Amino acid sequence: MEPSLTGFVDQFCAAQAHRTRQAEDATRDAMIQPNVYWTLLAPFVTVVGLYTNVPEGGEVAADQAAWLRGELAAAPVGATLIVTLHHPIYSADAHHGGSARMGAVLDQAVAAAGRWPDLVVMGHVHNYQRFTRRVAGREVPNIVNGAGGYWHLHAVAKGADGGRLPVPWAVPGMDVTLEQNCDDWHGFLRLDVTAGTIRGRYRSVPRPQESWRAG
Repeated sequence: MEPSLTGFVDQFCAAQAHRTRQAEDATRDAMIQPNVYWTLLAPFVTVVGLYTNVPEGGEVAADQAAWLRGELAAAPVGATLIVTLHHPIYSADAHHGGSARMGAVLDQAVAAAGRWPDLVVMGHVHNYQRFTRRVAGREVPNIVNGAGGYWHLHAVAKGADGGRLPVPWAVPGMDVTLEQNCDDWHGFLRLDVTAGTIRGRYRSVPRPQESWRAG
């Protein structure tokens, strides 16, 4: 069995852009990002990108968890801190769902480093969901932003009455609220970050013969 990172490296960390066998009929080249997991230092913002491997719900090895703790601890104090990971900690979708295992990985890293992220951005689920987590006297946005291109969108779970979940919607057993979602159109998230402030705007993109809208 090949290591979990092998497929990711082939598709996203190639030495040069080229069409891979796995692309099949997609007109996309392999990406050439330099590392699998990384930290981006920029004016006013630090972005820590954690790779969460392949198994459903995510899996983080001990050395990866240690790296995350170190990056959180070393993040500049005056800068906004954003943590990104593939498998979502929270998700109200009817296909994958959230991962308590990834939540524990992040919480343990935060406890060890003594530093909370100002925003957590996740993928894997093919729709848009914005949650608010109330913890340690603060409100931390957790965003699932996975509707960027794959054709098969994942529907949000139905409520007890069989209808759409209301927003806001309290996640059972957690001090977490689903504030907004979009599961029927593709879209992208734009973040504007200044010192101490994050402003986000999610824009949905229509399929052919549909109208444009913003959310």
